Amino acid sequence: MGKSPRTDPSRDRFGSDRFSGPLGSGIDHETIGGGPYHAPLVGTPAYADAVYYCSQDLVAAFCLRSDDGGVTWGPPVQTYTTECGGLHGHVKVSPADGTVYLPNKDCSGNEAAVVSENNGISWSVRPVSNPSIQPGPSQSDPAIAVDANGRVYFAMAANDSSAVVSYSDDHGNTWNNIVSVSSALGLQNIRYPTATAGDAGRAAIAFLGTTTAGDANSATFNGIWHLYVTHTFDGGLTWVTTDTTPNMPVQRGNIWTGGGANIGRNLLDFFDVAIDKKGRVQVGYANGCAGGNCAQSAATATGNAYSATATIARQSSGKRLLAASDAVSKTRTAPGMPFVTQRRIGNVVHLAWSEADSGSSAVKTYQILRGTASGAETLLTTVNAPQTRFDDLSATDTTKTYFYKVVATNRIGSSAPNNEISAPFVGDTCNGVIIHQNDPAHPEAAAAGAAQIPQLLIDYVSVGEPYLNGANQLMFKMKVSDLSALPANSRWRMVWDSFASPGQQFYVGMTTDSSSTPTFEYGTIATAVVGLVVGVPQETKVGTPDPATNYKVDGTITIFVPKAAVGNPQLGDLLGAVNGRTFADNTTFERSTQLIDHTFVKAQTDTSYPAATYTIAGNNVCAPAPPPTPTPTPKPKHSPH
Repeated sequence: MGKSPRTDPSRDRFGSDRFSGPLGSGIDHETIGGGPYHAPLVGTPAYADAVYYCSQDLVAAFCLRSDDGGVTWGPPVQTYTTECGGLHGHVKVSPADGTVYLPNKDCSGNEAAVVSENNGISWSVRPVSNPSIQPGPSQSDPAIAVDANGRVYFAMAANDSSAVVSYSDDHGNTWNNIVSVSSALGLQNIRYPTATAGDAGRAAIAFLGTTTAGDANSATFNGIWHLYVTHTFDGGLTWVTTDTTPNMPVQRGNIWTGGGANIGRNLLDFFDVAIDKKGRVQVGYANGCAGGNCAQSAATATGNAYSATATIARQSSGKRLLAASDAVSKTRTAPGMPFVTQRRIGNVVHLAWSEADSGSSAVKTYQILRGTASGAETLLTTVNAPQTRFDDLSATDTTKTYFYKVVATNRIGSSAPNNEISAPFVGDTCNGVIIHQNDPAHPEAAAAGAAQIPQLLIDYVSVGEPYLNGANQLMFKMKVSDLSALPANSRWRMVWDSFASPGQQFYVGMTTDSSSTPTFEYGTIATAVVGLVVGVPQETKVGTPDPATNYKVDGTITIFVPKAAVGNPQLGDLLGAVNGRTFADNTTFERSTQLIDHTFVKAQTDTSYPAATYTIAGNNVCAPAPPPTPTPTPKPKHSPH
């Protein structure tokens, strides 16, 4: 859904009784924008601005206008037909003259602005090109921003390989300074450009980028993606681009733009940029590498968290997009606050944090505070910048949750201590690390509309790598409320995302037949797409787990599977989006809008924070200590005769 850049103080709430739907519009890419009317129309005392609602149909796109703040709407107007693809970006309205802009990523081979200069009555397609430069189309929607003087900024992912920006002073009829703002940083693949503007000549573009070349839709693509923001303060003549997440990637692997059911589609296109009332840039995005396991893993690691954690990046220093709020040039400021992640394994808490905004003076140190109650942290240690990692080897009380803060200091002062993070004990790799744990009341079962069947209520899911005579295996555990009586025709499944699987997911699990006899298996899952609808996940059994696999009446199911049978993950690799699923009928595969599997909601797991991710540590970590070598008995010395 798009955003409205303006608010209406007379509308203090939203409700279905306020609107006159259904709207005569398309099926996707809904977007709302508002602004002044284009001459000769003017607003009313009650509603000075027009509101536009646009959406994509299968081929065309339509826009509607409301003159009463969205209570009622006029007829849908088709903005283009076959000359453009159906998908489009967010609608924007010029604050200077009411011109309406709808960006499109492919209009006859060019990215284009679709423009209305008569309040949405008719629309014109205006390609973004000039006689010497014609940027190619992309798989990411382009974006438009309009500054206070009406200058239009167009941001695109040209050919998916370069973040390109241009500006126009004549409503998109001609475009100036078509330039890449990503090439200087060596970026090779770009996703999701979006734009915002403020005062005359001030604008910002945000996008995701990676220095890894190649097809970023490919299952074998192993890029590390970061969030970038670029600013202009001279109307688009020059731009300065910054990596805002230099040691906190937002995605590992591919970012899929082809639609359908692909594990690299976890981010979708939920990405936008705006400014606050002080002109500071704020970027809202989905973080696909949330949590310490993913954020702290090595650049060579494969896998991803496959999360979709709602995240906001806020500008903390520098010039604003509203000049009146610019900081005084000689203002002395303390550092910005780092963002902290943790990964607690056994008696060690692995901490990492983002490089702090230095303020007006270089960061000198990072203070690490720790406590066993929220808000009660005291100084644990201090490390010198630029270090941004620390392993706490003294977090040995498994009954305690440890709380941490990281404070950056420079010669001016210290950052705000508001980045507290908790590190509960979740186990170790020898006995299992709890990846996801449900509320004991099991609200997820009620949300899924399932009966409270104790055997199907998942308490937690864990993953480990015990030492089983040196076998290179993974251990998966599911704890349900009770298994003293096995229900017939039921399934218990633990699933994770992996491009090593032909269907992009592996599973292990237990199944009961009509006589409640249990069997164990592992295999792959594939989710087909029928038209525009994500279909039913389908299992393919591949093999039988290790004979040590078992279940217990207390509700614990433990499955051992060779790593080589499930993609052969290596040291440091990630198992992402690990989740549990139970089925009351093992012959019926179901589909819902959220892929709900009776008592465990996939959508809850994949968007949880911390993300449900396991880092391969190696089975040898859990090998028993070798017996001590006996001290040799010294030979007796004989006195010489």
